[in-house]
Amino acid sequence: MRPRASASRTGQTVARGRRPGCRACAARKRRARALTLFEVIIAISLIVMLMAAMVTFFWQTIEVRDTTSASAERTQLARQVLNRIAAELRGGLGSMELGFPVEQRFAGDRRSVTFLTTALPDEYQYQFFGEFDTLPPAQHDLRLLRYSLWVDPENKTDEGEPIVGGVIRTERRTLNQFRIDEEDPLTERNELLSYELGYLEFRYFDGVEWDTKWSVTSGNSLPQLVQVTVGFKPITTEELEDTDLQSYPLTEYPFGDDLPHPDRYSMIVRMPAADRFFQSRFENMKTDMLETLGVGGLEGLGGGETP
Repeated sequence: MRPRASASRTGQTVARGRRPGCRACAARKRRARALTLFEVIIAISLIVMLMAAMVTFFWQTIEVRDTTSASAERTQLARQVLNRIAAELRGGLGSMELGFPVEQRFAGDRRSVTFLTTALPDEYQYQFFGEFDTLPPAQHDLRLLRYSLWVDPENKTDEGEPIVGGVIRTERRTLNQFRIDEEDPLTERNELLSYELGYLEFRYFDGVEWDTKWSVTSGNSLPQLVQVTVGFKPITTEELEDTDLQSYPLTEYPFGDDLPHPDRYSMIVRMPAADRFFQSRFENMKTDMLETLGVGGLEGLGGGETP
């Protein structure tokens, strides 16, 4: 009987010894699942830093995309304007064999150029008109074109720089006519190619050297090459007055200054109808000589009597 009593006591002792141990384990488990205030602060800080990094990454990506898109649009616009000017310059005529007198065949300065070019017939010329229909005004198969940079002659910006309105294309379809309708839009048409462009420059190559003006009026009047430059940054007063050529003369900088201009785009156009024997070179030399001697006028340029 005693062993049983001792066994039961031992079981009671063991059972009593297990209860405190189980409670301690449960308490430890509850303490392991809890977070301290310091750990919560660290977790929140890490989450905030991660979100800030992600927002910064996406914001920079959007900025790069917008910058790239704007640059691509500006490049495309500049190319369209340059290609249009180049296409019409390549059709320029410099010969005197035109059949009628005109004001200018090819003349230009640094900011504008005027020239005769060929053109395709308009759509109305393929239409049939009745006996009592009003016929459209007569047109020639040539066009007198002018590209220029519009600059406000009176107003300036607060910094004293010129106000530029863009590149203008002027087209005249009625040539050598004494009776024309001045209100007819075909008489002279002004077209704003791009108001975003604030810079335009022409340079002319006579076969030997480059110049910023062209005024040959006899023989073949076309230069060999024409460099066209457009830009989005508005022209400065120094560039408009050609005082920048003193620092960057044509003899050393025939294609322009060596300063970085990421907003400018250039194209060199070859004139197919130019004289292969560089007659315009000699005419240009004669013009410069007459200007140096103080002799002007078309009579002097044509070899006639000069004052």
